[in-house]
Parts: sequence; structure tokens; C-alpha cells
Amino acid sequence: MSDAEEWKETVQELKDIDAIKRLKARYCHLVDSRSWDELTTLWTEDAICDYGFFGKYSGPDEIVTKFFRGLVSSTSSFMVHMVHNPVIDIEGDSASGAWYLTAQTTIQPANQAVWAMGIYRDRFRRVEGQWKIESIQFEFKYYTPFEDGWAKTPMWEIPT
Repeated sequence: MSDAEEWKETVQELKDIDAIKRLKARYCHLVDSRSWDELTTLWTEDAICDYGFFGKYSGPDEIVTKFFRGLVSSTSSFMVHMVHNPVIDIEGDSASGAWYLTAQTTIQPANQAVWAMGIYRDRFRRVEGQWKIESIQFEFKYYTPFEDGWAKTPMWEIPT
């Protein structure tokens, strides 16, 4: 491989990594702003999401309709997703990514402030030149009332 070819591959990989970081940031912004229609456009047609104790969902319609429009809209009035420390590996038109998440949320109807922290393990696929989310698997490390914190109550169960 020539230096020019190697340089071209390196630049493409960096562009792909940046596109995936931007896709994940867009996902977070759309969830926090409850922009469900636009959120639907981020997924592959065969997407699968596992949100831990919040359930598993298949396909963009079920993910957005059942999880986001249904569960998230009815149980939380405020969310701020902060993803950090990305680890992204590109494999042609597929990629994997992992991020830490720290989030503050207000759970309803109790108006309860909650801290959440965990790890996103994602798969991405390039579809017609654009990166899309193929799967999300989220592993909670803690989900706790604000006043308790993760040391006192690492995995809080939402009162029913």
C-alpha cells in the first residue's frame, strides 16, 4: 500500500469516527428534547435496543413509539444525557462504539430527581452513505435518587 493510499484510509476512518460521534450526540439531543419524529430517522430498519430493566425493542417504530413516546414520555419530565469517553472501531461499513453515560432525570409522577450512569454498547451500519444506529445495549451501573446517591442506593426501583 502506498503512502497516499494509507493516508486516504486514515482520513476516511477519522471521518467515520467523527460521523459516529455526531450521530450519538444527535441521538442524545433528540432524546432530551423529545424530538421523536427526527429520532426515528437515526435507526437501521432492523435496529434492536436493549435498555436493561426498561426493556428490549425492535425496529425504529417500536423503539420510538413504545419506548420513547410511550415509556420515556410518560415517566420522565426532564433528561440530560452526557456521553463521554467514546471507544469506536470501524470495520468497513460497520462499526462498534462504547460510551459512558451520566444522566440526570426527573421521574414522574413523583417529581423525583434521579442520577443514572452506565455504559452504552452500540453497533452502527453505513446505509446509503450515512451512518445509522443498528443496535444499542445499555448496562446500568447505577440508577439512584438524587438525595441517596450511588453509594447508598445503587439500583433504585421506581415506585409503582
